[in-house]
Amino acid sequence: MPTYLLTWNPAKWPWPELADCIQEIKATGHHLERWSCGRNHKIVEGDRLFLLRQGLEPRGIVGAGRAVTIVFDDWHWDDAKRASGQRALYIDVEFEVLLDADHEPILPRTQLNDGVLGQMYWDSQSSGILIPQAVAEQLEREWKRLTTNNQQPATHHQSQRDTTQ
Repeated sequence: MPTYLLTWNPAKWPWPELADCIQEIKATGHHLERWSCGRNHKIVEGDRLFLLRQGLEPRGIVGAGRAVTIVFDDWHWDDAKRASGQRALYIDVEFEVLLDADHEPILPRTQLNDGVLGQMYWDSQSSGILIPQAVAEQLEREWKRLTTNNQQPATHHQSQRDTTQ
């Protein structure tokens, strides 16, 4: 399955609702968000997506989900570009995990230089970059390790509740 990198720079788009989005995921298991995908026309429903926080530290992978639409065209997300008539390509993403890099561990940008992950150019300023399969497989392993460790206490309690019902 194709895996793509989406990018987010809080200096350009602060995302003040991030905490609410994270709470929605905790409550429902997902959060739907429209996201710019650069010049990529190839993303389709079901493709795997990872979100890379850029610019401000801490930088790194802060989210993962799947495309729930094909690429579509709409007005640019940047107010100035939209005012000048520019448009952008988007997909709807169903995030299954979003992390607040200011308050919880993320997959740090520096770790993305190690081993197989180092085969990818991570500093693209544009979303929608295809992640090579070997890199995507290693990224999935690292992401699972991180999110399993972050979720472990909740998962443990959930398992106890499931066995007592």
